[in-house]
Amino acid sequence: MMNSVFYPLFTLFFMISGSLLLSESKGFAQTLTTEVSSDVNQRLAANSLKGDSVSFSDLLGKDGKAVCFAFLHPDCPLTQKYGPVLSEIATKSAPLGVKIVGVVCEYDSVKEITDYQSEFSITFPLFTDKSFHLAKALNARVTPEVVLVDSSGRVRYQGRIDDRYRVRGEKNPGNPVPELMNAISDVLAGREVKTAFTKAAGCPLDRPEAPSEKVKPKSEVTFYRDIKPFLHRNCEKCHSPENAAPFSLISYEDAVDWLALGVEEIEAHRMPPAQIETDLDFDASRPPSAEEIAMLNKWLIDGMPKGDPASSPKLTPLPDFREFDDELGPPDLILHQPVTTELGPKGKDLFRFLVFPLNSKEDTYVRAFQFLPSNRRIVHHALIAFAPHDLCNEAIKNYANYHLDIPGDKAGGYLPPKGIGFRVPLPGKDGQPKVALVGGYTPGNRTSRMPDDSAILIPAGSDIELQIHYSRTGKQESDTSRLGIWLAKKDQRIENKPLKKTQFLFMSGDFAVIPAGAKDFRVRAEYTLPCDAELIIAIPHAHNLARWIEIRYQEPGDDKIKRLLRVPRWDFNWQSTYSLKQPLSFRSGTRFEVEGSYDNSSDNPRNPNHPPKPVWHAENSNDEMLLPLMTFSAEKSFDPLNLTTQKFLNILNQSSLLKRLVEHKYKYIAAPDGTISISPNFEQ
Repeated sequence: MMNSVFYPLFTLFFMISGSLLLSESKGFAQTLTTEVSSDVNQRLAANSLKGDSVSFSDLLGKDGKAVCFAFLHPDCPLTQKYGPVLSEIATKSAPLGVKIVGVVCEYDSVKEITDYQSEFSITFPLFTDKSFHLAKALNARVTPEVVLVDSSGRVRYQGRIDDRYRVRGEKNPGNPVPELMNAISDVLAGREVKTAFTKAAGCPLDRPEAPSEKVKPKSEVTFYRDIKPFLHRNCEKCHSPENAAPFSLISYEDAVDWLALGVEEIEAHRMPPAQIETDLDFDASRPPSAEEIAMLNKWLIDGMPKGDPASSPKLTPLPDFREFDDELGPPDLILHQPVTTELGPKGKDLFRFLVFPLNSKEDTYVRAFQFLPSNRRIVHHALIAFAPHDLCNEAIKNYANYHLDIPGDKAGGYLPPKGIGFRVPLPGKDGQPKVALVGGYTPGNRTSRMPDDSAILIPAGSDIELQIHYSRTGKQESDTSRLGIWLAKKDQRIENKPLKKTQFLFMSGDFAVIPAGAKDFRVRAEYTLPCDAELIIAIPHAHNLARWIEIRYQEPGDDKIKRLLRVPRWDFNWQSTYSLKQPLSFRSGTRFEVEGSYDNSSDNPRNPNHPPKPVWHAENSNDEMLLPLMTFSAEKSFDPLNLTTQKFLNILNQSSLLKRLVEHKYKYIAAPDGTISISPNFEQ
């Protein structure tokens, strides 16, 4: 196994390290040559999948100018995502004399490597380095990590393929900087590589091994008695075969392979996703306790003892996530996705509004619903709403082909340039909204239920809309999802009382623009309940610049402001629905307030703009907003005129007007002859 070493300082990295400076530097503009010393040939040799040693000269080829060693592991999630990216780079760079060479250090069998090659359509050759000889020579630490070596054996670039993941688990929302391709261009042009080192993010190259059965455990903490129950409680609903997480944590072998990495993610507060801080009983992810983290670390430090399988407590089997939850019986309605979604192997994630036709002639009363993806690996999350059938069809007609320009992508529904594709109509005469968000889906979640004495009213003539976030896996994927609906009866009564109305409330943050460079820009909103109501669901919402969001409440006659929930590490990619296990009653006059902090500086890794620029209050994901949704149950409609939605739309219009004034994008322009026309620069 490869010994743990620290990265040297970057300046010393290129001045001193003999393993990296494999030939004496003669300046970055030196003429490339294919005459390779025997020392370099030996140091940079790899093994073919048949076991033969292949020298650096042979890897380089007769007229080669550079070799890019890409260190990979078939099971590493980022290795899988970046396989097609490296294949594309290989296709572009090979005619120019630069060879991409994949290197796998740890594997159980050659078949594991060839399966990866086939499954992810890898076009460049793969080699092995089971002794870590090459990895040590190039000081490679993670997968995927690339090292670009010119024909003289000199390292010219080391680090990331691009900057989509500067930190493992934190995806950069902006357009990625093609750092490897930039370095290749510099080398081919005979000039200094502008950025010669970046820190790669990914899985550890040197993976842990299971201890020998003959070794006596040093710890009382064992897998079967302690670790397995923890994983079953906290991780397996996502980290199980064919589920959303990129690797399984079901077996002892899984834990040996991945738990050290998992603990790093837990301690960095990236796992579990979308966790909240609250004193209330929400059905939501919670971070492991300090005692649990200490237990995990002790197990790792003490050699990962297996223990006796009989010592494991009896664990409830995982549900079959491929089927609808059977606790309520079969769904009364099952809506099918009209068009299969096809997702290409590489590119930006795909967001899509999919319309599930309902269009009932009568109002529909819903007591529970469940979104059921057929491919949970790619469905990252979904937001579920209803909207008029005619508006949905109009949006599909206008925006069906937007944002389907990535090879391999095909989808039904639509995605407009901004917003939801139509203006939200006013509520009906009965005060019920015609468009409303009703809940969401995140991996591991199943049925969303209303309290026994209430139901969601979906007006006649409505369809169900889902905004789905699809995440790419590195290979061609497809999904056809279903939505199960359990109905309540219109005249259903609980204890001789009619069903309460489930209602949806937006609290819109009032701001126009977040200045470039602002590190702690605060946005607030508030709302006072006009009648008694029970809170069912809270859904915080913002975009990429938000760092944390907190929802608080103050009850009438009480000076104390209490916390409902706080998202301490907001991540646009993990927007969750937080349902209370039991509805919480609030009296008329209770004031709710929400606050969010936004970082529009270059220090924010999720800032899509480099350098930062002013970000306006608008609906695109690269714009910004604060718009949490609260779902209440009450005996009467408390926002019959849909004033909270109207307030949100007014704020957007004000921001849009101010943006046009600042950027001089006026609606009308005057020609020299005095005629007036609409400016081509005008944006609605």
